[in-house]
Amino acid sequence: MAVKTDDPRVLFAGCGETTTGQAGHVLRTTDYGQRWQVLNLPNAANATVWGLTTHPANADRIVAFTLFGEVYVSEDAGESWRKIAREFGEIRTAVWVPAA
Repeated sequence: MAVKTDDPRVLFAGCGETTTGQAGHVLRTTDYGQRWQVLNLPNAANATVWGLTTHPANADRIVAFTLFGEVYVSEDAGESWRKIAREFGEIRTAVWVPAA
């Protein structure tokens, strides 16, 4: 899970059908978890969305990643997503750091 850094009502959650899974999703709530929305990734994720990361430098940038190496980025708080071209073997954790 990740909390939008400028609005604690907005939370993002990565999910999938099992621990590793064959498909994953990103969910978003704007009301502290009362209602959840499945967000549209540009393609079906190859595994459970294992994690998400945010940073106060840009509250609208959300980075989501699957256990099996796909990385998705949203620049508008989850309204739209792009998949980065590079895939990794496995990702267990991530952080994004703003450019200096």
